[in-house]
Amino acid sequence: MNNTIGIIGNDFILSTFLVEKIILKTKADIDQEHIKMNIIINNKLEKLSEKELKKIIINLEKSEINYLVLIINNQNIFNYIKNNTTIEIINTYNDNINQLVEKVITLSGKELKKWK
Repeated sequence: MNNTIGIIGNDFILSTFLVEKIILKTKADIDQEHIKMNIIINNKLEKLSEKELKKIIINLEKSEINYLVLIINNQNIFNYIKNNTTIEIINTYNDNINQLVEKVITLSGKELKKWK
C-alpha cells in the first residue's frame, strides 16, 4: 500500500513544519521511497471564491489523493473543503504534531523512523 497524502494549509509556518517532519520521520533510503504528497500552501485561501476552492478540490481528487490533511485556521474554509470532497480527511485537531506525523506516515503505508 502506497497512499498519496494531500496537504492543504493556509498557515505557512505550521504547514511547512508538518511537511518537514513527515519527510524527516519517514524511513526512506532514497527520494523515491518517500511519501507521495500533493501540497498546497496558500495564506490567502479565505480570499478565494467557492469556484476557486472547488477547482483545488477537483484537482486533488484527480491526482488520486487517498488522505487529506487540512492545516487551516479558518473554520469556513475548513468546512467547505471537508464538505465538498470525497477524500478522507485526517483529523488534525485531537493530535499533537508528533501524533499527526505518525498517523500520516502510517496511513501512507510507509515505515516510521524511530523517534530520537
